[in-house]
Amino acid sequence: MTKRDGMLVGASSVSLKGKDFGELDAAAGPFTVRRSYDRGLPRSWAESVAGIDVGKRVSVWSCKPDLAQLSGRKLDNRLREFVRSVPDSHAAFLTCWHEPDGKIRRGQFTLAEYLPAFRRFCEVVKSVGKPRVYTAQIVEAWSGQRPTKGTSYKDLWPGDDYVDLYAVDGYSNTGSGEELWGPAVEFASSKDVPWGIAELGCVDFIDTSWMKGQVSYAARTGAGGARERCAFLCWFSNPTGGVVPTPGTDPAARATAKRISERYYTRPESFAL
Repeated sequence: MTKRDGMLVGASSVSLKGKDFGELDAAAGPFTVRRSYDRGLPRSWAESVAGIDVGKRVSVWSCKPDLAQLSGRKLDNRLREFVRSVPDSHAAFLTCWHEPDGKIRRGQFTLAEYLPAFRRFCEVVKSVGKPRVYTAQIVEAWSGQRPTKGTSYKDLWPGDDYVDLYAVDGYSNTGSGEELWGPAVEFASSKDVPWGIAELGCVDFIDTSWMKGQVSYAARTGAGGARERCAFLCWFSNPTGGVVPTPGTDPAARATAKRISERYYTRPESFAL
């Protein structure tokens, strides 16, 4: 298996700082990627919630800086120094304001506020030139299944040359396989970028058959770029939003996740987008 054929498997956990991630990893891993969230923009990678990933796994990280300050270039220096602090050996996918589609629908901000800020975020991250730091846009599977003006994939796209990977969050209440992920894969393919699954989970109850089905789809489905499968998938082992933590503490879900982690194990240090 070549480096670009690897598929990282991981999760987010309840603790933002990952205090509970070790126990989850031992029960459902070995995880090779971790999904994490900072509310603001930390001063350095080591001080971020993803700092614990270095030397252990790849990071899929997001933050929520002030959009006006970001688009107005007032955060350029701070963001640039933050990215410079990522160790050269560490692989990380960075984004700001994940799921902007849902936030726009809820009136948290507007598309006009989001797009220039996201573009600037990507520009600054790329300007640093870190060899294993990638930009990502993370959206909802729902927006591809039920596109609405102002929050469709096309509307949210910042333009070419900003995004290295297109990621999507999807749950069992809106489908499975091609029905769930197909619109995102098709869109990523149209932009010639790889795809990933940043959040993956059950909603009403744990369904291990559904879990296995999504992984099977991800493993056999590529989008743009040189990859023949999904770059990474992260279980959402967290009750935020009223979903069922997957795998959470459910014994069957943990056992299923562990078998999946072992089957698709890809050494983090050898992973390449």
